[in-house]
Amino acid sequence: MSEDPTKPTKPADLRNELGEIGIPRDPTDPAAAAKAAAIRESDEERWRRTKSNMKTIGGAVLLAFFIRIVLFEAFEIDGPSMEPTLLNGDRVVVAKFPYGLFLPFTSDAVVSWGMPNPGDVVIVKSPYDDIDIVKRVIGVPGDRIEIREDVVWRNGEPIHRRVLGPCLEEESSEDPTDCEWIEEGANGELWRTSHSMLSVPESMSPVVVPPGHIFVLGDHRDRSNDSRNPRVGMIPISRVKGRALAIYWSNEAYIRWDRIFSAIQ
Repeated sequence: MSEDPTKPTKPADLRNELGEIGIPRDPTDPAAAAKAAAIRESDEERWRRTKSNMKTIGGAVLLAFFIRIVLFEAFEIDGPSMEPTLLNGDRVVVAKFPYGLFLPFTSDAVVSWGMPNPGDVVIVKSPYDDIDIVKRVIGVPGDRIEIREDVVWRNGEPIHRRVLGPCLEEESSEDPTDCEWIEEGANGELWRTSHSMLSVPESMSPVVVPPGHIFVLGDHRDRSNDSRNPRVGMIPISRVKGRALAIYWSNEAYIRWDRIFSAIQ
């Protein structure tokens, strides 16, 4: 006997039709009630896991922003101005926290609280064109700096200087027959500089570093745009972004494996 299509559907029929989507067949059935509770508990657990994952991801993003803005930054060396200390294609880790709070896309630190030491390699925002440049600190506030026949004098005394010999081809953009390395030092630090043997020895009249500024030079003295250029001049401490600590990667035409993870002197 066929069913009457106009006859109301029985609850049992609805339960049969909708049971697959999780509606219990009988609210008083202990098994069905347990199944519904398990579904609700599963949904709640899934939501708890989702919230936990969102918090973890959000925390990781905030930590990355904090590290990037306040603590450290990566910087790629472009050009020969710091040879042989830093080569074109070196990538360095820069510590930003020693000198102040420098936010991205700004030219000056929000607040400054430290001063570099002579010998430090720093990343600065050039006062001339607002480009990030890497240089070595030679003078700090109150220092009297001059150059006599390529020799740097600080406070009336020549800084340490010793000729090391011809530049190594793999660490110089110059012809080794025309280039020599000079060891210099100040404040207990030693570093190497590059000089062209064909260039005319340079001299610079004495200057006194004013308060809140530093005097910087590139280690490649013949190919560096630094404080000797009046357009750059003394660098305000508010434009010092950080200190270069170490090389974490280096490549140009090939990978320089021996430079990776080396400290900057």
